[in-house]
Formats: sequence, structure tokens, C-alpha cells
Amino acid sequence: MPTPIHPNLRHIRLFVACAETGSLTSAATTLGITQPAASQALRRLEELLNATLIERDTMALTAEGKIALKRFGRLCDLIRQACAPIAKAAIGVIETRLTWPHLHAITGFAEHSSFSAAARMLSLSEPAVQRAAREAEAMMGISLFENSGRNVRLTTMGLSAARWFGLALSEFESLRDELLEARNHYAGRISIGTLPLTRTFLVPDVIAVLASRYPHARFEIMEGSYEVLVDNLERGRIDILVGALRRNLVSKTVHQEPLFDFELSIVGRVDHPLKRHREIAPDDLADYPWIVARRDTPSRETFNAMAATFPAGKPVRQSVETGSLNAIRGLLLKSNHLALLSRHQIRYELEAGFLSVIDHPLPDSRRPVGVTLRRHWLPTALQAEFLALLREHSIGLD
Repeated sequence: MPTPIHPNLRHIRLFVACAETGSLTSAATTLGITQPAASQALRRLEELLNATLIERDTMALTAEGKIALKRFGRLCDLIRQACAPIAKAAIGVIETRLTWPHLHAITGFAEHSSFSAAARMLSLSEPAVQRAAREAEAMMGISLFENSGRNVRLTTMGLSAARWFGLALSEFESLRDELLEARNHYAGRISIGTLPLTRTFLVPDVIAVLASRYPHARFEIMEGSYEVLVDNLERGRIDILVGALRRNLVSKTVHQEPLFDFELSIVGRVDHPLKRHREIAPDDLADYPWIVARRDTPSRETFNAMAATFPAGKPVRQSVETGSLNAIRGLLLKSNHLALLSRHQIRYELEAGFLSVIDHPLPDSRRPVGVTLRRHWLPTALQAEFLALLREHSIGLD
């Protein structure tokens, strides 16, 4: 795999300085380079982006230049945030020395927890990645790495730097997507984290609509636990997290937006023995094995409240714990297991007559579903339309 071409951070800073001063000569002086070198650097940046950023006769920003300035300004601010623990007097110097490979080395290590895995991801040699990471650490003058036995891991400051660097890299990808959108070419990527409640109906429905409108758009769906997906969201690895909202949001870097409320139901196979009961008591429910959601999830909270009504002295049969809807479906169809699911999650199985809802009221089973987003996130037009469609498709789902 060829190594992708990335921008020179000095070229980006030059463009921002030029846009702010309205003079290439002044920008060159600020960065300590000659005017011809500055002109060549600006041209290389434009070639990389396949865009004209500044009108040379008037030094005015083009429409594409205004898009670039917005994103590059954010990118530089994010790198500055990564340098926040450093003495203010040194930040400006360090900023000018950091390069794109430095950012990639730190974020690659953070994502894969080893230099060898980061090197494979970046299509570089392990020594090259390790050298870039150690250079960044030396430049910043803070400990980004620490030894843990034979292993190397990021320190708290290293994890923080990796997060800010990762967000800076995401800004550049968003810029490239926005420049294409400005030419009415929607070929960008949306990375969506999905929790169990929205994997089978809301997210696929919205993607189907958007993919038909923009055939060249790319969609990445990531699954995992809530904790892993929130971490990916904070680091810029995913753009949007869709699923059940949390009552107590620990992270201060993200915020939640409710879309609709859902209710859980007891679900079993269509010919489950409980379907022959006219009335179902808690004692009947305690007779069967249950598939339960992971700990500290809204569905597990509802299950625990229901299980608290079972007869004393009768053990609760929590035989399977999983967040995989495929595994849940398979077990329900081939056994007497029961599970708590939303009707939306199993709409196709209900329509086909494979699964059915067991009629029994559940305590406190109403929960909000929505999106979790990074604070101060600036979506591209494609991402903004995806978010708007999520809101539109959520109407009436209560």
C-alpha cells in the first residue's frame, strides 16, 4: 500500500498567516522564510488539495480558501491544545517543529498500543514510526510514553496529546471532503458508531436514503461497547454515536441529543411455552433462561428491575450475556431463552413470524435513544445531512 500524501504543517501555518495578514511577504516574515519559498510552499499546498486558495493578484481568499482557512484554523488550534501542558513561551516554537508524521506516530500508537501495529497501519517501518514518536516527545518536552514491564504505553499526557492530534487529523480529512462538496461531488466518508438498539433499523434506514442520493459517499459502521465507542468518538475515529443515551454522561467533551424514546418487551420464539399462558406471573418468567445485555447498559438496568420482582429464593437464570443481536436471534429461535428487546430491533422477525412478544408489563422500560456528538464538532455537508435524516426518521418512532 503506498504511503498517502499528507500536508506539510509549515505550509498550513503559512497559509493561515497569509490569510490573516493579507500579505504573502508578511506571512513569510512571520515564519522566517523567504518570499519565494513562501510562494512555492503555498503552491504545493494548493496542488495537494487540488484547489486555488488565494487569488495572487489581490491576495483575497477564494471560496475554497475560505473553507480551508476555517478547517486549518481549527487544526492549528487542536495541535495547540495538545501542547497545552507546555510552558506558553515554548508552545509557538514547538508548533513550528511538529510535522504530520509526528502526529500520525502518536495517534497510531494510541490506536494500536504498539509501534509495530502502528507501523503496519501507516505502511511504514517500525523504526521510522518509533523515531517520529520519540522526536515528538523530545520536542514537546513532556513524557508521552512510559515503560510498564516490557511494554511501552502512553502516559496521561500522552493520551491527551494523542486525542488532540487525532482530532487535528480528522479536520484535514473533513477539509478534503468539504472541498469536494463545494464542487458538488459528495464522496466523503461518515463513520458511525452504533449501539444495539439502532443497528437494525434507524442507522441502516438513513444510510440507505443517503447512499441513494450520493452514490460515491462512503459509510463506515463501527460496533462495540458504549465505552469503546465513546472513546473513539472523543478521538475523532468516529463522527457520530447513535444509540441509547446514558443518564449520567461522564465525558465532558461530548454531548447528547435525544431523538425518540423506546420501550423494551420480553421476546421469545413464536412457539415459546409462555405463549400458551393466558396470564404470565413473575414466577413463570423465572422458570426460563435469559439472554441479558452487558452490565451498566439501559437494557440491563431494565432487566435487573424486572428480575427484582421474581420470587425470593428462585435464582435468576442469566445464562448468556451479549450485545450481539445476531447471537440473541439465534438463541431465541433455537431454545426457550427469553430476552429484552425493542420491537424496532426485531421488526423483520416479528413480520416473518419467527419471534413474538411475550405479554407482560416491564417496570421502568422507557429509555431515550439519540446521538452523542463531540462538543464544537463541525460537520461536513454530508455529515450534517446524515444527522438531519436521523432526526427526520426518528419522528413517530416513540
